[in-house]
Amino acid sequence: MKKVIRLFCLIVCMTGFFTNSAQAKIFEDDWVQGLVVDQNGEAVIGASIFEKGTQNGTVTDVDGKFRLDVQSYEHTLEISYIGYTTQRIKPKKGDNLHIVLVEDSKTMDEVVVVGYQTMRKTDVVGAVSSIKSKELNVTTPTVGQSLVGKVSGVQIAQVSGAPYQSTKIRVRGVASINASSDPLYVIDGYPSNEDLMLSPEDIESIEVLKDAASAAIYGSRAAGGVVLITTKRGKEGKAKVNYNFQFSVNQLAKKVKLLNSAQFADLVVDGRNNAYKNFMVNAGKAWDDAYFSDTNDVRAQRLGSSNSAAMIPEFLYDFENQRVITPEYDTDWQDELYRNAPSQRHHISVNGGTDKIRYEVSAAYQNQEGIILSTGQRRLNLRGNLDIQVSSKFKVGANFSNTSNWNREVEEGRFDHGPILGALIYAPIFRCYDENGQLVKGEMTSYSSNYGFQQIENPVALATETKIRRNGVRNTYNLTASYEPLKDLFLKANLGMYNYSEKYEFYRPTSLSSGANLPGTDQAKAAANSIARTSLQSDYLAEFTANYNKSWNQVHNFSGVAGYSIQKNMYDILGVKATGYQDDHITEVTGHGADPSDITLNSTSKSNWTMISYFTRLVRP
Repeated sequence: MKKVIRLFCLIVCMTGFFTNSAQAKIFEDDWVQGLVVDQNGEAVIGASIFEKGTQNGTVTDVDGKFRLDVQSYEHTLEISYIGYTTQRIKPKKGDNLHIVLVEDSKTMDEVVVVGYQTMRKTDVVGAVSSIKSKELNVTTPTVGQSLVGKVSGVQIAQVSGAPYQSTKIRVRGVASINASSDPLYVIDGYPSNEDLMLSPEDIESIEVLKDAASAAIYGSRAAGGVVLITTKRGKEGKAKVNYNFQFSVNQLAKKVKLLNSAQFADLVVDGRNNAYKNFMVNAGKAWDDAYFSDTNDVRAQRLGSSNSAAMIPEFLYDFENQRVITPEYDTDWQDELYRNAPSQRHHISVNGGTDKIRYEVSAAYQNQEGIILSTGQRRLNLRGNLDIQVSSKFKVGANFSNTSNWNREVEEGRFDHGPILGALIYAPIFRCYDENGQLVKGEMTSYSSNYGFQQIENPVALATETKIRRNGVRNTYNLTASYEPLKDLFLKANLGMYNYSEKYEFYRPTSLSSGANLPGTDQAKAAANSIARTSLQSDYLAEFTANYNKSWNQVHNFSGVAGYSIQKNMYDILGVKATGYQDDHITEVTGHGADPSDITLNSTSKSNWTMISYFTRLVRP
């Protein structure tokens, strides 16, 4: 029966861990394998094997077996499974391990949060995973990254290397084509679908409600699962001050292998000569290999038109001797665009109190440069929790959090606008900087009409001269009150408010080429534009619950909760787009042209919704 249950768990859980090789390279020759069993010798299906100090890990298969490529044999392997004591071993090359996990009776008595209630692990009937603060990887910059390899059955992926992009968390897979599959995040009792912007050091515990039974109390918005986050609170005693500093360097994990300038020149010359021959043969004209010496003017005469597919730039080909000329420049555009990006993070917290009043105050500052030139994020987190025991039956609590971020971003997607794809397409035969150290712009574009090269700008210029700024401020306020009118009956009120404001600014300068038009031309000036967009979001919450917990003879337990909740959300976006720029002295919408049509609305919307809920749950293990 145990094996059947574990097999079901494996089907639900992730089939592998997403690893981040930004700081270390995994060598396929360094690996360990083994078998994980319980005390009865039965295979443990879905056990986590994690290489400590990295984000590298895997899980056991249906036979309890695993194989893991390790980054270093100096690292410790952690083998864990819910309800069992974590094993730690140091592997050796080629090890075939036999690992026996022992049941941990302490974990079965731990209290977990399951939505408006707390229960012992042994009383939980749904699929719930609990992660304590000491289990989180606090060396990561975000909460999502700190969960990698910690929760079985949950897929966590870093879909972008940008410091301002969050991780993608899938608790129950992709549940909808059109709607979001993100889980519902509940932070200190406040439901929200926003990104996890709090500091990992501030977290006390995380509970993940994975199945429909455990998440049902939150209704349809919990279709993607629920992530319950409880932040650290003050403890009785003298004030304690904790300070943590981290420094790291991020780099591109792996470059795309591309042609160098000599290989590119060979490809261009061979391709254009072959195209010239094919055009002649298909047109029924006589062909001789001596025609490969034809200049571009002669080719145009023979073909009857100047077909760019048959034309070769003079600086790449010696027409008379039919020889490829070695290009003057050999530019690796990935090396030009990407960099080693330093990151630093500071975190300080103060907690303490008496038996009547307890407090926890923290502040965190992070400055993370992006691996792409000119990108990065600065983030400030402030958090305060206060608990007051008014009497033996009445207590109140207050929570406050603030997150401010300042992002420097780049365009992604289209190769002619974004530097990421541009670095893969821009020809290596062109230079990035001139002899004076100035960016060379419009060079590849200038060859597009005659030689069919892509109409694309220097990707380094796209990254450094296009201005994209996104600044946001989040504030959350919570006030809770709990009263025990009768023994084991608790009445609780939770009042909260959330505000978010964001200012987005975009500017494409006149100093960049537009298609085949060089920088500074009338066409480049016409393509210059700016966008200013302001987003405001307000959310209000009021929840009232009655919770009853009763135990008889330390054997029989009864738990029930009933409640009422009302939540209102208002979202307002106002965007403006400006054109008509003649220069780049004013890089905001206020620098638009004099024509009334140079200023238009952009991405403007407004929405409101209100949710009223009644809920109840009874549990009798």
